[in-house]
Parts: sequence; C-alpha cells; structure tokens
Amino acid sequence: MTCHYDGYIECAGMTLFLGFSDKDLLRRLIGRGDMSSLGTAISNTAFIGDGSCGAREYLDPEDIFQSEPVEYAYVLDEERGWEYYKKGEKEARELEPDLRACCPGVFQISRA
Repeated sequence: MTCHYDGYIECAGMTLFLGFSDKDLLRRLIGRGDMSSLGTAISNTAFIGDGSCGAREYLDPEDIFQSEPVEYAYVLDEERGWEYYKKGEKEARELEPDLRACCPGVFQISRA
C-alpha cells in the first residue's frame, strides 16, 4: 500500500508506531490498499477508491522505491518492531529512536 501524503516519520511513522503495532490491525489496514492519508484508526484513514484494492507485495525495499512514488517504506518486524527505509539508503533504521530524536517532548513512551 502507499500513502500519498505525510509519509515522513514524524507523521506516518508516528501514526504507525502508536496506532498500528498490532499485527492483526496492521493486516486489516494493509488489506484496504492505497490511501491518500493515514488516520489514527482505520475508520478515519482516507483510502483511495472504496478501500478494497488490497496490497502489493515487495520482497526488497528497493523495489518499492522503484515502483511507487514514496520517500519512506515502513516494516513491522515481529522481533525488532517498527523499522523504516528511506529512499536512497540501503539499510533499515529503527523507528522508535528516530521518533524520539525528532519529536522530543511530544513523543514519550513508557515501557515496563
């Protein structure tokens, strides 16, 4: 799926991290397909068309950047959590530390 607006970590990254870290919920979001903007819930996400176009599979993040008009690609790894790729970079970055760095004071997580 692609998100046409606000794909940056401060927006889509934060929203995915805070609201879509549950893999079943994320599957439902992905299953709806492309969106013009990502909401804090599936119910307030603006999908393109009727939201039933489904998802495309990419095995390599570089394929995403060659096929889609996006700057960032997000991956939820079951062991490592949210990671992201930035266009032009080969290695994934951990999302949480970069969110903490870019949004101090706004982004606070308490983990037991």
